[in-house]
Amino acid sequence: MKPSPEIVLNHAFAKLAMEVGPALPAGYGQGTVTTTAVSLLMAAQEFNRAADIRARENAAMRALFSETKDFVTGALNEELRAAAASKDRDLMIATLDQGNASLKTVLIALQAHAEEAGSYPLQARILQLLQEFATARQIFLPAT
Repeated sequence: MKPSPEIVLNHAFAKLAMEVGPALPAGYGQGTVTTTAVSLLMAAQEFNRAADIRARENAAMRALFSETKDFVTGALNEELRAAAASKDRDLMIATLDQGNASLKTVLIALQAHAEEAGSYPLQARILQLLQEFATARQIFLPAT
């Protein structure tokens, strides 16, 4: 048997949350074990979807930048064009996170521009995109 990291992390979460934590006296130690258990649960959920989420977010931001670059002038236009043309070098999480952070910096600049220009449709589009990003990253706690 070759257990996946997701299975190992979920089992570690269960052991800490259901056995170790409750066996400790109330206080700092119990709280630390519980926090560690929840962190393991979050890592388990992120393991299977991390690359997909980041690649999809990056693609969605690039598509938005490509669609809006012709409606923006100046330095922001150049940023939008460069960001829209950028590519993910590989599917390593660290690489995808680096690209994601750069693209989100441009997204923030585009949002600021949309607010200054009073472009409510663009503001709504950006907000919808951010809501989709948040939904995809949602963590689900197990039922007790």
